[in-house]
Formats: sequence, C-alpha cells, structure tokens
Amino acid sequence: MYLKSIGSMVLKFIFVLFGIILLTGLIGLFNEGVDLSLKQYLMNLKDISNSLLHSNAMTITNEVNNSYPMFPAFWEPYFYSVSIFISAFLLSVVMGILLAYLTHLLPSAWSKFIIRATNLLESTPDIFILIVIQYSVILVLKETGILLFPIVGSQEKVYLIPVLTLSILPTIMLFRITYLLVNDEYGKPYVDLIRGRGMSRHFIFFVHILRNITFSLLNHSKSIILFLLSSLIVFERLFNIYGITHFILSFSQMDVICFSLIMFYLPVFLLLILIRLIIDKKTGQRVVI
Repeated sequence: MYLKSIGSMVLKFIFVLFGIILLTGLIGLFNEGVDLSLKQYLMNLKDISNSLLHSNAMTITNEVNNSYPMFPAFWEPYFYSVSIFISAFLLSVVMGILLAYLTHLLPSAWSKFIIRATNLLESTPDIFILIVIQYSVILVLKETGILLFPIVGSQEKVYLIPVLTLSILPTIMLFRITYLLVNDEYGKPYVDLIRGRGMSRHFIFFVHILRNITFSLLNHSKSIILFLLSSLIVFERLFNIYGITHFILSFSQMDVICFSLIMFYLPVFLLLILIRLIIDKKTGQRVVI
C-alpha cells in the first residue's frame, strides 16, 4: 500500500519536473529579445534537458560574461533558503497548535478577543510585519547600542528575522484552523464520555482531539506551504537575502533557472510525502498530494 502511494507521488513529481522544464523553455524565448518560434522553443527544451543530464558540468555567467562552474556556489544560497523555509513551516505548525490549545484554556471573552485580533493580523501584509521588526531592531540599536539580532540585508546570514517573520501569518492561519476544528471536536459526544472518566483537559486535547483533527489540519498544510514559498521569494528579493531567488535572478540562464526550481521543489515534495505518510499512519485516511 505504502509503495503504491509513494509510486503515485513520484509519478506526480516527474510530471511537475516536466512542467518546470516546459515552463523554463518558454521563459527562454524572452531572454534575448522576443522569439516566439516553435523551433526556438524546442531548441530550448533540448538545451535544458542536456544541461540537466550533465548537471555536474553546468556553468553560470556573471554580468561581465565571465563563466565558471555552478557548483559549489549553488549550494550555499540553496540550503540557506531551504533552511529558512522548513524552519518557518515547522515553527508555524507548532505555534499554531500551541496557541489554539492555550486559547481554549482562557475564558470565553478572552478567546473571542484573540480571534478578533488574529483576524486583524491575518489581513496585515507580511512585508509590513518585516519592516516593523527591522525598524524596531534599528530603533533599539540607536537608543541603547544593543543589536538584538543581525539586520536583514547585511552580509551576515540572518535566520531569526526571516524565520520569525515568515511564520507569523502561517501561524495565525493554522491557529484559526486548529481553533475551529477543536471547537467542533469539543461538541462531539466522545469528549463528554472521556471527561466523565476523569481525564484531564491536557490529555483530552493532545491525545484524542489532536489525533482526530490531524487529517483536516495536515490537509490544510499544502496551502500554508504555497503561502510560505511565495512569501520567501518576495522577502529574498526585497530585503537582499542571498538565497535561491537572488541566485536565479543573478544568473538567469534557462538551465540554471530550471535546475534551481527543481531543487527547491524537491524538499517541498519530500515534505508533502511525509505529511501524507503521517496522515495514513495516524488516521488511516488518504489525502491527495
């Protein structure tokens, strides 16, 4: 069963891979002017495919037309972006569930206030949140001489600010989803039955309710992943984070773009496989990835 499921997902990955190649070939028609001929498009696909088959020999060309091997220069921005992305996703999941749990422990009036506040925060652009965090760090540095953490856009690699900022809105989204799902579960008869046996609220939430909402919760994770990807691309470009987006824009060759997109989709694909396996094992339900 697991082998069949994994096989179907691998097949989907292959389709995505071909889709990226076809899209990159189309982008190549606009690299040097506009050449919308079918012959040029087919030549682009051939060149991209050959480069992927011989990826060890791929080269990058800078602004003054100097070429040099793409590896190992590619790996540093690649792993930088992937580490920020995965860290932000995991933090969003943990904090979203924890906030939903803590909110349910509060009185009803406080819970309603928090829900209204999250409605406001969710409508706030993530770029605005990052600017506020950056400005706050600069203000503290100016007033006290204390640098809380490195500023985004500096030469030093920054992890804390991008991870925290990227995770804020996904955390709010997951919190609201989890809170609604938990509310629905608390209205079911089995919760009253478990309470009647003297089980604590902590045990009921983390053992029974959390397990029962796993399918719905993880099924929403696909939209969270897509949101994080789009936000990461914007952050890297606007705030001069030297990640995979900066690398692609610096070396906008067809084969470099294609290889970079495939490599960045790979951890996303593996994360989706992991989510599907967790759902299958914990709930016996199958989610379409």
